Amino acid sequence: MRRPGPGERRLLLAAVGFSFVINLALLAPSLYMLQVFDRVLSTRSVETLAMLSLIAAVALALMLALDVVRARLLALAGLLFEDRVGARALRRVLDAPAGASPDAMRDVGLLRAALSGPAIVALFDAPWMLVYVGVIFAIDSLLGTLALASAGVLVLLAWINERATRAGVDEALARSREAARFVDGVLRNAEAVRALGMAPAIVGRWRAAARALHERQLRTQRVAGAVASSTRCFRQAVQVAMMGVAAWLVIQQKATPGVMVAVTIILGRALAPVEMLIGQWKPLAEARAALRRLDAVLAPEATARFEALPAPGGAIALRGLAYAAPGTRRPLLHGIDLEIAPGELLAVVGASGAGKSTLARLVAGVVPATAGSVRLDGADIAQWEPARLGAHLGYLPQDIALLPGTIAENIGRFGTAREDDVVDAARRAHAHELILGLPEGYMTPVGEAGRLLSGGQRQRVALARALFGRPRIVVLDEPNAYLDTAGEQALAQTLAGLREAGVTVLLVTQRTQALALADRIVVLRDGAVERIGVRQDKSAGAAAEASAHGAVSVLQAAR
Repeated sequence: MRRPGPGERRLLLAAVGFSFVINLALLAPSLYMLQVFDRVLSTRSVETLAMLSLIAAVALALMLALDVVRARLLALAGLLFEDRVGARALRRVLDAPAGASPDAMRDVGLLRAALSGPAIVALFDAPWMLVYVGVIFAIDSLLGTLALASAGVLVLLAWINERATRAGVDEALARSREAARFVDGVLRNAEAVRALGMAPAIVGRWRAAARALHERQLRTQRVAGAVASSTRCFRQAVQVAMMGVAAWLVIQQKATPGVMVAVTIILGRALAPVEMLIGQWKPLAEARAALRRLDAVLAPEATARFEALPAPGGAIALRGLAYAAPGTRRPLLHGIDLEIAPGELLAVVGASGAGKSTLARLVAGVVPATAGSVRLDGADIAQWEPARLGAHLGYLPQDIALLPGTIAENIGRFGTAREDDVVDAARRAHAHELILGLPEGYMTPVGEAGRLLSGGQRQRVALARALFGRPRIVVLDEPNAYLDTAGEQALAQTLAGLREAGVTVLLVTQRTQALALADRIVVLRDGAVERIGVRQDKSAGAAAEASAHGAVSVLQAAR
């Protein structure tokens, strides 16, 4: 990721070339003053003055044009970077385990801003400090020595600033990201916060975090501010000293008044990029940290994926499966050995915290196993590229997650889906009539997180999304949590249809009506399989018409 793409490389090289011409053109004012003082005033030649003024004006106009073009090139380089790396970063974040790399896209935006901001311009101009010092040396060795020593002191101040503020900037950035995530979470749950009267406590928590952040920022800012102030003061003092030494040389008749003015201006120009770099150190440090994080996000994957794996037929094998949440030692699941035959409907039950949803997430490939494996037709699920696997797998999470857009877009998974396929998925989920009854039908917007729909409507639309494309494997985590009686009946018909179509279904549920449809029932307890029961009546027709009495018998069979 550290190597720029071909497009950015060409633009950055062009910007470097323009910086060369711009910095040459910036010598024009000082050389103009040198010639005016030493030649025009002594000869009183109006023609010479006019010609020098014309040359200086052309040089400054060229500098203006190239500076505008350079800014445009850097802005384009930033946009190309965001387009190239942003797409990769978003894809990697979406393919990564849930909750991984939450700030990757912010880091991409931060680096784009750094590529097109003043900090990169200062980096391009900083090497020219040596050229300007060389010009001063060519004019007078004593003035050149003074200029070189001044440049060395400024570079030392920049190094001190970097060493003294690096840890503080990194810590402040980490705390700032945590505070932003906390606020985002609060805003997503604003209704519950308001209804439960949690606002004062939330505000207090935020203020405490903000104060800790501000204290760290102030400590860092004290050092950075002191270095920046010292830099500005030193630069002005050096220019005064340069003017004084040059004036002394003029008095000693070892230099001309033009030299006195010219070297002062050249020295100011030589030191300006270093001073700008110190002033822009915070965005540079943030960009460096963002680049480090993005390198970690975009690092090559440890598991090789074979693109030509055949479509899974529906066989699932869990071998020694275990999972522990990142940062914890206690496993949520352990020692799961289970086989699911193609076309089988397997129900998973258990008390809260038994690991049911974790098992569903592992089978759906949402999170990677800590130990063991999930195999689809013999192939480890980690070998599958997520986008290809998603075409053969349907997943309905416990926390329904509809995206802002229309119902049709959500069912079609925001791809270039044919309308017939969207309707087919809705019919298989027995949600077609429900959708048609909405004000705009399939074009009804769902709002952020589906808030414009009721809980039951969201769940049925999400079920249709899971069935889009006729997947061979379907994982349903509490698909009836928000359903009314009509919704329960529709779900039962959907499950019966999936069994008839030979689709492998992993169903996490506690409702007896849904359990009556299962071929087998797995009971989880404390993250392990406690026992497995077999449904007594395996007739598909009887499953669709299962009564409450039949559901109770299924539960008894599982004990």
